[in-house]
Amino acid sequence: MGEVKRETLLKSYTIGVQHPEVSGFEVLELLDTRSKLARSEPDLTDLEREALERADALFLDNVARFYESLLQVTSPLEARRRAKVPPSHWWWYLEKLARAERVAA
Repeated sequence: MGEVKRETLLKSYTIGVQHPEVSGFEVLELLDTRSKLARSEPDLTDLEREALERADALFLDNVARFYESLLQVTSPLEARRRAKVPPSHWWWYLEKLARAERVAA
């Protein structure tokens, strides 16, 4: 993946996680963007990796709201099945992340 495309994806993801009030369709796009970033993680610079880690932390802070939005359009299981998500893409497991967040609270 080219440097410009990677930067665009990272910017899109970084901005997206700041808006947990988005629709379920936008959550699907956010999850897909994160999966595209995962494929280019070996090529990330240190600064890009730090930005991704901060964005992931913000995603986790807002996971319950993203989950609720996703439920308005599909189930997480169905979304993962359609996207053929590998188990290593933890961000697609919103129901488990939201449950873990409730247990930790």
